[in-house]
Amino acid sequence: MVRKKLKAQDDTEYLYPARRTKSAASARAAGVARNGRFLGRGQLKMLPDMPLDILFEIFGHLEPPDVLGLSRTTKALRNILMSRSAISIWKSAFKNDPDLPEVPNGLNEPQYANLAFSPHCHTCFASGEHNILWAFQVRLCEKCMKGRFDGSPTVLKKYPDVLNNAHLLRSALVGMRHYEEVAEINKQLVEFKKGDSKLEEFVSARKAFVEETHQVRLSKFVLKFSNRAQGSGLLRAARKERLLQEARDRRKEARLGDLGYSDEVEYLNTTRPLILNEHPLVVSGNILTDQEWNTMKSQLVRLMQGVTEKMQRKKRKLLLKNRKRLMLSVLKEYMQGRPLDEINPRAVDIFCSMPRIKAMIEDPSTDAYTTEDNFRIVLTDLPELCEQWRESKIRVLLALLPDGNDHNSGVLFRATTFFRCADCSEPIGYPRVLAHVCLFELRHGIRNRDDELAHLCLDFDSEPWNADGRRVAHYPAAATSAASVVRACGLDTELTTSQDMDDVGAWLECLRCSHKVKGRAVFRWRKAILHDMYHAASAETFRWRLLNDDDTDAAEALQQKTYETCYSDALDYVCTHCRQQISFAQMRVHMQFSHSIRDPDLEEDYVLHADASMLQPPFPLMLPHASPEVIELDDSDELPHAPQKIMEI
Repeated sequence: MVRKKLKAQDDTEYLYPARRTKSAASARAAGVARNGRFLGRGQLKMLPDMPLDILFEIFGHLEPPDVLGLSRTTKALRNILMSRSAISIWKSAFKNDPDLPEVPNGLNEPQYANLAFSPHCHTCFASGEHNILWAFQVRLCEKCMKGRFDGSPTVLKKYPDVLNNAHLLRSALVGMRHYEEVAEINKQLVEFKKGDSKLEEFVSARKAFVEETHQVRLSKFVLKFSNRAQGSGLLRAARKERLLQEARDRRKEARLGDLGYSDEVEYLNTTRPLILNEHPLVVSGNILTDQEWNTMKSQLVRLMQGVTEKMQRKKRKLLLKNRKRLMLSVLKEYMQGRPLDEINPRAVDIFCSMPRIKAMIEDPSTDAYTTEDNFRIVLTDLPELCEQWRESKIRVLLALLPDGNDHNSGVLFRATTFFRCADCSEPIGYPRVLAHVCLFELRHGIRNRDDELAHLCLDFDSEPWNADGRRVAHYPAAATSAASVVRACGLDTELTTSQDMDDVGAWLECLRCSHKVKGRAVFRWRKAILHDMYHAASAETFRWRLLNDDDTDAAEALQQKTYETCYSDALDYVCTHCRQQISFAQMRVHMQFSHSIRDPDLEEDYVLHADASMLQPPFPLMLPHASPEVIELDDSDELPHAPQKIMEI
């Protein structure tokens, strides 16, 4: 290159490249467009024109694969990088790659880089997949491997003198030997005579060479060089990916944090890291410039604004969830002291239907109501609040009855007042209707909602009682059958309550279902209502008969005898000791293992749940027919000229 001699004031001469003018064509060839920007091709042609100290500083930040590839781009760069004066570049490159072991003996830095990173076979120069034989310091393709290397048993079998001296041979890959090396070592071993001192020297020297080739000492550890060199590729890939990810993190966090979105970035990194990591504006590992930032700033700000809204909603959900947890603890403490037969609102009703508690839960302040003590202030008001809830539901039920506005709450306790829900057909009396599980089930579609009420219902897996107002209705068919049963007991349908029927304890016989062999079908009054509805639905004529005292006693005895053999999986019972809801089939096991009670008693150890079904064990109860009354005649009552006989009445 032509250089001008410039003379400074102190007569010191400096060499400086002469200015050259370029035409448009030559500028394109050199990779420079008319607007002064670099084009895609020809950019490296300008590198040799730069001062060497600047080039050395730039190349000193590269890694061995980069320097090797750069040396093969142009002749000028190859002359620079393959000169002895460029050894510092190669040494710096290997320092920048901590995954590679140190340069082995017999190779210099460029040769080591060529062995480790060259894309070509060292024999046929074919590109593709290669085997790096570190012990032999050569890179070969599969084609070139054949005939030169083979498995140890195959190679050593041909040279028996080497068979017992395999430690003198280098290993190419796992269990592979080099034919030429094996033949050479075998030849030398044959030439030595037994007891020859030169043989011992040869063996010692060869053993040291193999050990040095295969192993490299690092501090206190001895690592196989070939294993470490082969594993360096995976380590390098992982390090590159880590550095790239760190660059991406710097791109997305540095300036977004300056805009006040540090919490949003941390939130995304924790919950959904791919939103930022895979974003087209962030995925690049290049250094973020001011110009590029101004281009991508508006899009990222819009993204962060959406993240801010989601983050605030999540924080709000966590706040409400914590308050609900604290309030539930207080409610559990309250319910433990209430009678088992008292109907109280569920937690979802308390949270949604009681304005005071709802206001405490939904308070916008993040510092309010953070402990159980903050919610204990409602304990004294809960009895009154629960009573108000029951009164409001009673008004709803009265409105469902015929001429509902003309009734008072006493009509709900009648034995002839029944309701039905939209999901099951069994009649539901009062107060069971306030605890019926179907009236609290989640409706379809509520899981797709995103409001706070929907989240509250999802947390409790239930809705407030009769939330849509269409789940419960009056049951006229059950009322008609109940009236028939009450009249069969000789009681007034307008005055008799469910408690009165329980106190009477009447047994009724269905005259239609009597069987000559099986006996008479007898029922308690609740099961009798269900049986009456069955006949009424089939338009069958039938009559009820009230059992007398003897039949009643027989029915009671039969019920007690068959009670323990009937089972139901429905959770219709409540343990009075721990308030756990259990089934009749689980009753004895629970009582024995949880409370050491072998023979539990109804009303003392367990009671019916408020939402217990009308069908309770024992289910089918057939009372045998009464035996005919036998009258024995005295001798004075015998008829003349007739044999003595027994009369059946």
